[in-house]
Amino acid sequence: NQPADQGEDVSAYTLDLQPGHQAPFSAWIDRDIPGLDHFLVQVDDCVLAESETHGQVSTRAGRVVVDKDGRAQVTAELVNASSTPVLVNGMMAAVYDSSGALIAAQDADVTPRYLGPNESAPLRASIYLPPGTGPQVQSYQLFMDVLAGQPAALPLNAARNVQILAHYVDAKGHFHLLGQITNPTSGGLMTALQATIYTDPSRSQVMDAAQMTTWLPLMPGETLPFDLSDWGLLNDSQGSTAGQAASISLRLEPFLTWTTSANARPLALSNETTSFQDGLALFSGQTTNNSANGITSGLATAVLRDKLTGQIVAADSAPLAIIDSAAPGQVIHYSITVALPPNTDPANLVTGISARGYQP
Repeated sequence: NQPADQGEDVSAYTLDLQPGHQAPFSAWIDRDIPGLDHFLVQVDDCVLAESETHGQVSTRAGRVVVDKDGRAQVTAELVNASSTPVLVNGMMAAVYDSSGALIAAQDADVTPRYLGPNESAPLRASIYLPPGTGPQVQSYQLFMDVLAGQPAALPLNAARNVQILAHYVDAKGHFHLLGQITNPTSGGLMTALQATIYTDPSRSQVMDAAQMTTWLPLMPGETLPFDLSDWGLLNDSQGSTAGQAASISLRLEPFLTWTTSANARPLALSNETTSFQDGLALFSGQTTNNSANGITSGLATAVLRDKLTGQIVAADSAPLAIIDSAAPGQVIHYSITVALPPNTDPANLVTGISARGYQP
């Protein structure tokens, strides 16, 4: 009954918790604690929330599956069935055993923020479980703070400005959704794209969801290739469930979309190398801030096209390793690994690299 470790301070469900309601929390202590017998949790700081107008959303097409790595993958759709726009201020998912006892909980990896009237959007949470508890997972519950909210009108449209080029499973069994997004505005554009994969054409069951956010502003008329590869079940099943993907839905998130006057300018490239190995295209080299101003972030993008048709076969991007700011003339190394579709012959490909830097 003596303290074996001082534990950790953790912010537990910092959103509005309504009277009489409960919400889970999760605290990870990443070190060995000899002699651990039991633990205590002490609430040190709890403040009254400001008065807000709350909304409601419902869920559909949901399920929980424990993957091969012992994580609980929760997928569903959130539905705003009201006539009022709502803001999903935060989201946690928890899983339970057959007796209703809590096993684990975690913030959602993919979740919408703004939902218009009668709009739906994907939800995905990958929950790390205590060792050996995977077979005990029987159900899940979502905990969310939903407020009344009015998003600004989107300056672009997923149907017009986002194009799906292909989808494939790479040599490691990871699912890739290849596409491109175009900025139709007259200024810089930041946005986030959410993709939902369904098991059936009627979209009654969500299989998986992923999200891509622009790292830098897209300039007017600019088209950015993207590869959505951060999935849950689709990646952890070694590609065995990818054949069940019957329908794909794309959505742009208003909460993460805005226009900006900030500039993203091209960066000079040098010492470029390209190689192919085990179904991967490996790119490395250097970028140089060839402007008169510092850049605070940057992005290198690799695109591989079919030599005969010019169509994009694969693409990916990697942020540049910039700490604080890169001064004019500073050289920055980049490295990009692109997983190729199966049976791709590198001799039939044309490769291209570009890099851009953000100037506030």
